[in-house]
Amino acid sequence: MSDTDELAATPQVEKIVDFYGDQIPVAQVSDELFVPLRPLATFLGLDQAGQYQRVQRDEVLSKRVRRIAMRGVSGRMREQLCLPLDLLPGWLFGITTARVQPELKVKLNRYREECFRVLWNAFKSDILPATPVPTNLTPAEQILQQTEAMYKLALQQVELERQYKVMADYMRSHVQRTNDRLANHDVSLTDHEQRLISIELRLDPAANITDAQAAEIALAVKNVAHAMEEHGKTGGYGKVYSEIYRRYRISSYKNLAQSKYNEVIAWLSRWYEEITGEKQ
Repeated sequence: MSDTDELAATPQVEKIVDFYGDQIPVAQVSDELFVPLRPLATFLGLDQAGQYQRVQRDEVLSKRVRRIAMRGVSGRMREQLCLPLDLLPGWLFGITTARVQPELKVKLNRYREECFRVLWNAFKSDILPATPVPTNLTPAEQILQQTEAMYKLALQQVELERQYKVMADYMRSHVQRTNDRLANHDVSLTDHEQRLISIELRLDPAANITDAQAAEIALAVKNVAHAMEEHGKTGGYGKVYSEIYRRYRISSYKNLAQSKYNEVIAWLSRWYEEITGEKQ
């Protein structure tokens, strides 16, 4: 059943828990605790619609979220999409810190470290059954029974914290792998952008010639200069380069525009042919 089809549950107990100034609503349904997603996203500066979609895409979270009729801090009753408290750490560690506003990164880490424990402590005395102390026990037996009850309570707390740590460790490594993949994508994207810029420069008529094209022009100049010297004309290199600079109003042949490259090659070839009677 999707969260849109599910009937909103009515909680047995509702509390507003203060977490470093954030008033977080918590609802108890049967023996489970739920936290509405909307205020959490607001407190952490996240896009609510994006977080709803992320929850629905997650195979684990999507199975456990519930719609619950709750009263917010304003006292208004509304149906809210809620996360089970035991999966709150998983949702928190699934938030990519790179997408969080810089001023909220410290706050996100505080939520990851402490929010589960604070919310659970606010409810655990209501959820965990109290063991009645028989009146016919001696004072020492009563102390022993209370100690055993506290021991069981501590074991349950340790188990919950263990589950939290296991999930946090998993999500931390998952987030690191995701960040690594994003970094690799950024490198690939930068490489593609550089290649695109190179192609655009080659196709742009206003751009200068490439190094390969400059080498072709230099070779053509060399051929013409040698041909001139073979026919008794000195200073061939200077004359050819001076004519290029005069014709195309440039200070270096490497500054020649792309659109003029073919024209220069053709002109140098004709010049060589006029001198030697041979095609270059």
